[in-house]
Amino acid sequence: MNRREFVGTLGAGLGAVFVPRLPRWRADDVFVERWSWAMGQPVHAMVFAGSAQEGLDACGAALAELRRVESRLTLFDAASDLCELNRRAGRSRMRVDGDLRAVLEQAGQFKRVTAGAFDVAVEPLMRVWGFHRPRATAPTATELAEARAAVAAAVVELDRDVARLPSAHTQLDFGAIGVGYGIDRALEVLRARGLRRAFIDVSGDMAAIGAPPGEPGWLVEIADPRRARGGRAVAVTRLRDAALATAANSESIVRYGSLVAGHVMDPATGWPAHALRQASVVTRTAVAADALSTAMLVSGRASVEVMRSYVVPG
Repeated sequence: MNRREFVGTLGAGLGAVFVPRLPRWRADDVFVERWSWAMGQPVHAMVFAGSAQEGLDACGAALAELRRVESRLTLFDAASDLCELNRRAGRSRMRVDGDLRAVLEQAGQFKRVTAGAFDVAVEPLMRVWGFHRPRATAPTATELAEARAAVAAAVVELDRDVARLPSAHTQLDFGAIGVGYGIDRALEVLRARGLRRAFIDVSGDMAAIGAPPGEPGWLVEIADPRRARGGRAVAVTRLRDAALATAANSESIVRYGSLVAGHVMDPATGWPAHALRQASVVTRTAVAADALSTAMLVSGRASVEVMRSYVVPG
């Protein structure tokens, strides 16, 4: 159940899903935007600041925070905290810092409230399907059964700042939560600098502080998954102090002959999720939007209780 690879294959994100529209603003508001790269995906940062330099500095600080989070939570750098925790699976405990502890805590919470549709222990399935290491043939029934069993049996023990993976077969992947967590941290950096109007988009995961001057919110279009490259929108919404994420199984794929597999895995079946074509969620935080959109794509539904807890009222 990994909505994207988080860090790794270039262009594997969902950049065609959302297209924020630039607003009109007053002459005394300095609008600054930066395009860059972080977490293996394109990043678009937009802010309104008191001066151009203030805006550029703020965007730079937000990008630096995204990269800091990436360095700790990626699977694609052996020196990351996540990789170290995975190496210790079945062997020893690990003292974790604030980022890893926060993501583990929230991941456990989202797994509970989604009845397992969201599960960061899905890495064995991602690996067996060839998303982390290329393979020439589709996984066999035996390989899928072993990977599915590893996911089902996974336990994450967290006691304050000490984490442990009791089973040597447990491996974690933050592809459906790490980007959202990074966006939330980057927005905190912007708030600490006094910015009250900002927008960050990491290849389809996005969140906003406030709204552009004179506007009720940042205007966002949700693309038609059947025509993602054609610019057609199936819905339009405005974000104000809220986040939005979309999960789809049409962007990052592997092919084995006639079999085309998307990267969002259903932990229960071991196969790519197919309950929905696409799922979009607006929540109070980017980390919740990231996790819940993936869970909705997997399960095809959303619990009323979960929505009451996380979703921004319309």
